[in-house]
Amino acid sequence: MTTFDCTISNTSLTSLFQFITLATLLKNDIILMEPLLSPMSDPPLVLSPAITAFLSIGCSISPAEVSGAWSLLKDVIWSGGITIGVGLLWETHGTRRGVAEYLLYPPSHSCLHPNCQHCAKGMTLKKAAQTHAVLFTLTKGPCVAKSVHLYCQTCGIDYHHNYSVFKGQRTYYEHQPDNIQVADHVFIEKSVIELFRTAMDFSWTSATNCAKLYNLCLSHGKQTPVHYKVKFELSVEHVWDGYVIASLLEDCERRMSTLVVPHTGEQRDRFTEAMIARNCRIQLYGYEQVRHHYCNRCTRMYKDEQGVVTHKVSVVVVDGVTVGHPCAIVSCNLPVVCGRLTCSTLEHCQVEDTHELRGQSRFQLQERLTRAKTTIATNAPLADDPPDEEEYEFDENTRRVLPATAQSTRKKFKAVFGRRRTHNEQLIVAPCGMIIARRTFFGAEGVASVKQFIKEVYAGEDSVKPDHIFFDNNCTLAKVAKGDPFFDNIGLSHSQTNKFCQENCNPEAFPELHSDDGKGWRFNSSVAEQTNNWFRKYHPIAREMLAHKFNFFCDELILRQNRRTEEKLGKDGHNPHTWPQPVCK
Repeated sequence: MTTFDCTISNTSLTSLFQFITLATLLKNDIILMEPLLSPMSDPPLVLSPAITAFLSIGCSISPAEVSGAWSLLKDVIWSGGITIGVGLLWETHGTRRGVAEYLLYPPSHSCLHPNCQHCAKGMTLKKAAQTHAVLFTLTKGPCVAKSVHLYCQTCGIDYHHNYSVFKGQRTYYEHQPDNIQVADHVFIEKSVIELFRTAMDFSWTSATNCAKLYNLCLSHGKQTPVHYKVKFELSVEHVWDGYVIASLLEDCERRMSTLVVPHTGEQRDRFTEAMIARNCRIQLYGYEQVRHHYCNRCTRMYKDEQGVVTHKVSVVVVDGVTVGHPCAIVSCNLPVVCGRLTCSTLEHCQVEDTHELRGQSRFQLQERLTRAKTTIATNAPLADDPPDEEEYEFDENTRRVLPATAQSTRKKFKAVFGRRRTHNEQLIVAPCGMIIARRTFFGAEGVASVKQFIKEVYAGEDSVKPDHIFFDNNCTLAKVAKGDPFFDNIGLSHSQTNKFCQENCNPEAFPELHSDDGKGWRFNSSVAEQTNNWFRKYHPIAREMLAHKFNFFCDELILRQNRRTEEKLGKDGHNPHTWPQPVCK
């Protein structure tokens, strides 16, 4: 170094390491620019002008300093640069000595409470506790980490990597680091969580398969170090917790609020209230500002001769898709237990067990014999299969569930184990693909519920009602909505052949729905079906979720889909906007 002191005396260490890194990456380009017979095993004495100019700009040094640094470091660079296998060093020696490759400290070494006397005196936090952890990264796989939390003895606040703890409440920081804690000793990089969320968005990948994908393909074959207490294996629970926490933090960031959850209790219950709160907010206010969305693909503006907008024509489409399942017992809306068609209620499980028994040949023979004895009296036909809606009764003495009889006064249950037991998600979708609203409908609910759903979505003085609604049962909806002033000036269109539909619901009767050339339709009325084709593929993932998680997951999918759709509408020149207030209706 002293030999070339005059050349690199003004070169910082940052520029020096930058030079080594860049020159090592450019080795093949340097070889390509050398004469035909130049040996590849030896570095050239001088660099080409193009390489010299690039390194000069990239490292913030002069061309002369580039030449001097190359003369000094060319052998190091040609042998592969400076490579240090620190990963193995941390795992082999660091774990036994209390150090780790990733140190997951709180964002500050000072107490963040505004009235903290300890902080006012300029004192830092020195009471610390540390635990072994594993950090699941995108590029390096699972890595040894150390989680450190600092305690303020004056304020009684415990500061962790993502949050602070005070009086049993966990408060997440406004500005989050690049890693999220999903379990006591497990952290996941945000980039890994976003990979999982994107895989769910586009390829309907389950949390189970996300965990398998990481453990097989992104772990780089790493094994848990000997005697290390935390396994290098991502679980399904880690994936889901990462998904939920990241979504809640994003939601709070958009609303400029703070995520606060209980610090005590089980991890699986920690975020339940926060999820339910967001579910209720979306149920009440909808998906961000999407109710006020309009663009060139879902709304047509009409202007006068002076170019002033006089009125508009906008369209939405209503359709349903089955995604989840409630309990098979009629009037019970609790979610099913994994592997069953009923909820966890003991009597409901017994009903399902009896239903399964009825499908077995011996039980069918017994039942047919009983029916045969009453054939003359009732003249009822025998059936090979039980009806869609089955009735059962509960024997208090034997604590057993049996098929119901007409004469019995025992407690009865009605159950639907066929297709009618499923509920569906009704979606209101704009022709541009923006999903306006979602509502869970159960088997007993029909067109009257659709009517109420539409009214609730577009309730309020700030709402801009659509001018046309496409719905596959609009003939019935038109009859139900007749006389309701809410639906005045709203066209209810679909294609059917009966007289009422032709007079009231035929889209041909509305010229504003036609394209300019009159040969097609201005709006994409099949958008709901296209959206449902995407949405229904989440059925295997969502069918056994608890109600609050099911709604949270569906809402998150739609929120992310809407953001992507709006971004694409902007890129494609369709000018997405939100209605100003007041607006021309």
